[in-house]
This record gives sequence, structure tokens and C-alpha cells, in this order.
Amino acid sequence: MRTLVNGIAFIVCLFGLVSHAAADAERPDLLIYTENYEPFYFRDENGGIAGRVTNIVRTLAQDAGVSITMRLAPFKRGLLVTQRKPNTCFMALWRTEAREPNFEWVGPLQIDGFAYFALAENKIKLSAHSDTFAYSTGAVAGWTSTMDAQQAGHPRLTLVDSDILNVDMLLAGRIDLWLGGLLSAPYIADKRGIKIKNVFTLKEVDLSLACHPDSNPDVLSRLRKSLKLRYSMVDDPNNASR
Repeated sequence: MRTLVNGIAFIVCLFGLVSHAAADAERPDLLIYTENYEPFYFRDENGGIAGRVTNIVRTLAQDAGVSITMRLAPFKRGLLVTQRKPNTCFMALWRTEAREPNFEWVGPLQIDGFAYFALAENKIKLSAHSDTFAYSTGAVAGWTSTMDAQQAGHPRLTLVDSDILNVDMLLAGRIDLWLGGLLSAPYIADKRGIKIKNVFTLKEVDLSLACHPDSNPDVLSRLRKSLKLRYSMVDDPNNASR
């Protein structure tokens, strides 16, 4: 009986080892979280993840021999997972001075930034950040642009989970200004057939892949080398996806 029990235990143990090895083989080098931020990364009509920066990251990974899995989630949730788990990245973050020490970076993937937008027919004119404080403003919770506005003391922010909601609020007259991406806000508005104008640019900043600091350094090094090689072939970071 003891021999039979030991034999069963051995088989169970062996099966566990094989299963564990198979799981390791299937596990990607990097798990990449992202959000809906058109035209850079977003869920397409087929349920996949598409976009300009998405294409860049996939190409970099392929060239570097790095296996990746992408998952789309709300911004704050995806960022939280990235901050907690090694070999996890967020595609992508504005690379600011405050964020710099918190991640390992691969970038820039795109030169972006953030600005205040109004409907094209609006007569609002601004010359300083503090001028925006007089106007109700839609902004995405957790974004660097939003935190900058909060730290500056903006008293009239309406926070949302998705940038697309700001378009609806702007059209409905619920907000006067839209604090959004320098490139993404005009893109989203154009898709909706809405004319907006940039009334005040806050900052231009690099958009980069942000990875947990304990992620595999060899994997990140290979991605950086792949990106450097790609940039050596173009004269503008914003052309790297072409």
C-alpha cells in the first residue's frame, strides 16, 4: 500500500512540475496594460488592441525577440497592477520628473503633451494656467495633466474615467474646457465631427512604456536597443510607427 501511495504521490508531483514548466513556457516576457487613448492605443471594432503606439511596441518586441501580452483596462487599474508586479508595464505614460524614479522606461514612443481645449466657436482666451480656473473643466482622474491642474489649485475640475466622456460634456455645455492630450483630444473630436481649438498648452512630454522597476533588465535592454535602432532610421520620434 505504501508503495502505491508513494507512486501516486510521485505522479502527482511530476504532473505538477510538468504543468509548472508548461505555464512558465507560456508566460510572456512582459504583461503590458493599456487604456483607451486614441489614436495611440485603443480597442478596435474586432475587440483587439490597436493604435499608433501599439504598433510600435509590437514591432519593438518582435525585433527584440520579446514575448508580450497586452490587456486593456481603465487607467488607474492598469497603472496599479504595473506598480505592484514585476515584468509588467503600462503602455504608455507621460514621462514626467515626478514619475521618473518609479519605473523603468522604454521610450520615447511618441512626443505628446496636454492642453486645454474649447469648442471652436467659443470666445475663451487664456494667457496663463490660472486663467483656466474660471471655467468648468473636464479631466481624466489620475492623469498627469489632471494632477498638475489639481496641484495648481484648479477649483472647477470635473473628473471622469474616460477621456471620451469629456467630448459629450463639452457638447452638452456641462464643461467649458477639456483638459486632454495634445494630439489625442483633436483626434477624438475629429472622429466625432466636432471642431475644437487649443486655448492653452500646459506641457509637451515624452510618451513612454513604463515598467515595474524589478522587471527583467535583459528584456528591457533588448527593447531599448530595438527602439534606438528604429530611431536611427527616422528623423522624428513621431514618425517611428510609419
